[in-house]
Amino acid sequence: MKLYGRIPALSALTAVCILGSVLQLQQVCAAPAGGRQVVNRIAATVNGRPITANEVRARLDPYLRELLILYPDRGPRFIAELVKAKKAVLQELIDRELVLSEFETKGLAIPETVIDEELNRRILYQFNGKRDELLNTLRRSNMSLNDFRESLRKETTVAAMRSSRYDRGIPPTPDEILAEYNATKSDYRDITKDSITYDKIFIPSEDPQQNAGPEQQLALAQELVSKIKKKELSFEEAARSYSVDMHAQDGGAWPAIHRSDLAVQFANIVFSLPIGEVVGPLLDPAGFTIVRVKGKSLAPAPPLSKVKDAVDDAVRRKQSEKRYREWVDRLRDKAVIRNFI
Repeated sequence: MKLYGRIPALSALTAVCILGSVLQLQQVCAAPAGGRQVVNRIAATVNGRPITANEVRARLDPYLRELLILYPDRGPRFIAELVKAKKAVLQELIDRELVLSEFETKGLAIPETVIDEELNRRILYQFNGKRDELLNTLRRSNMSLNDFRESLRKETTVAAMRSSRYDRGIPPTPDEILAEYNATKSDYRDITKDSITYDKIFIPSEDPQQNAGPEQQLALAQELVSKIKKKELSFEEAARSYSVDMHAQDGGAWPAIHRSDLAVQFANIVFSLPIGEVVGPLLDPAGFTIVRVKGKSLAPAPPLSKVKDAVDDAVRRKQSEKRYREWVDRLRDKAVIRNFI
């Protein structure tokens, strides 16, 4: 069951154009009679190595989708958060190229099985295990799966370079590994097995009886959230009086639902919420949603024995992070970086 999909008054093309305007890059916003004209421009160069606009867009797309849901009015806060995300993504890509340009990488072969493992990991943790969601993201960004694999190959190469240069040293102690595992073990869970229960109010984007369009309905949803938070109106009463939903007369209470049955961005948002917090309005397929999480059932973390190598690597990376960042900063100081966005 999808809780959101096509955003009211915002087509997929318009969403891409919002991202394009923030990035100051041409995309598919101009569509001549003969069809869409897609231009993959250069976002930046690092010592002559290009970073493409498509690659930046592909990395930003999941952030954009969540921000569109969180900020349905697409106001200043939406733009500010998107610009911040864009800067962070671009800096990660620049750092990657700085390291790649420092080494001769032709002799470093990354096995295809390693790329496959990283691809599957991205699909699990960024797209809730839904391969189609990744493919949709790549299509929106005019990026092929082979292009994406090549991007993963670069990242894996950088990780291997870093490991060979900085992650070697004094091995982590058993206590350090155990402490890291206890702090991060939830990161190794199979999140597709998570489930959640929540209360929901759905306000359609249009109400013909009240002659109300999306702006009026959004204002109504915002008013309901304000009253619920101020305890001027109970969530249950608001659901029974205003929600257009199969569970409205139950006070908006939905039965438990698996994470894999939710749309990716919606799942990412609701699973990050504290129990009892009221959030919204969020964009829904045909309107606006107000949510209050009641409970979560999370898949168990794997035992340390199954993830010990990954935890060991994480400890080593943290131990070497300061020296690695200092090295990258030195590379940045002597590099020729041209930023076009």
